[in-house]
Amino acid sequence: EMKNIFFALFIAISVSSFGQQDKSISMWYQSPMMYNPGSVATGAEDFGFFTNCRLQWLPLTKMRTNILNANFKIPDGFMGSNNFGIGLNVMNDVTGDLGFSTNTISIPINYTLALDNRNKLSVGVSPGFYQQSYTPSHTWENQWQGSGFSGTNTELGLNSSYSTIDISSGVYYQHSMRNRSLLYGGVALNHINKPKIDFSFGSDRLYMQTIVHAGANIVTRKRDLRVNPQIMYSKTGPGSNLVAGISLEHILKEGSAITNINKTVTVDYGFYYRHKDALVTTFGFKVKGFKLGIAFDANLSYLNQATNSIGAVEIYLKTLHLYKTSTKRGKIK
Repeated sequence: EMKNIFFALFIAISVSSFGQQDKSISMWYQSPMMYNPGSVATGAEDFGFFTNCRLQWLPLTKMRTNILNANFKIPDGFMGSNNFGIGLNVMNDVTGDLGFSTNTISIPINYTLALDNRNKLSVGVSPGFYQQSYTPSHTWENQWQGSGFSGTNTELGLNSSYSTIDISSGVYYQHSMRNRSLLYGGVALNHINKPKIDFSFGSDRLYMQTIVHAGANIVTRKRDLRVNPQIMYSKTGPGSNLVAGISLEHILKEGSAITNINKTVTVDYGFYYRHKDALVTTFGFKVKGFKLGIAFDANLSYLNQATNSIGAVEIYLKTLHLYKTSTKRGKIK
């Protein structure tokens, strides 16, 4: 069947021999700390949470990704406007009938240095835990055994799971303009220690991944409209990925300068292009410190015939909070 042929090609390219399978999230700019530990706690909020669910290649197979992120800002009383950031990254990714899963847990930590009133530089590191597994009891129909076909075969000589330590680092920069527009970007190195893919004695290693990302929140002449361009490039071994686009944010109700996080009501929508893969359409809204959004990936690659152009569906929930006790901010309502 044509769909099975396309899917077999996809598996051979993306996870051949249990190769590297890093997270691919359409709404990455809502929580860049999942890719760059330097960006932890660099927003206006004092602490926040992010969670998502992504379902990919729905017509072909089961491919689900769940992520949970948390970040907390810790003021540096000695250095005044500087602050520490600490976070938690948890990801669970499951692919196909094999139950091939990737689980990661990391604790990104950074320090944000205020260079002046308009510029900030953050440097972070993220020690973590990386684990992959599959279901060894799975069987394939009509698999060649050397002397004939069998439907009861399982792969021999492979470990069903492995776990290892994973280390990442990154830097993140922010520039505030006079009209309250914000420019930001960063560079991250993930899998610095190149952990082993230890499914067999001849185990390979994960490629180190380089991430370069940038974005902006641009205030336009219309005070109720902001423009948010985003771009991210990743290089993982011989492979690379580029996604870029723009979203428009309409402010339906603007809060005060102090409690803006909790009182502003916005709605946003955008379009992003993942090079040679998909067109991503996004929609979201924010009210009282809660952001909810959805993204749809329309597949444009050679797999679109097998997927009926359905690349992925992704939903996310993000919360933004200020500490309640603050002499400058007062009590949050």
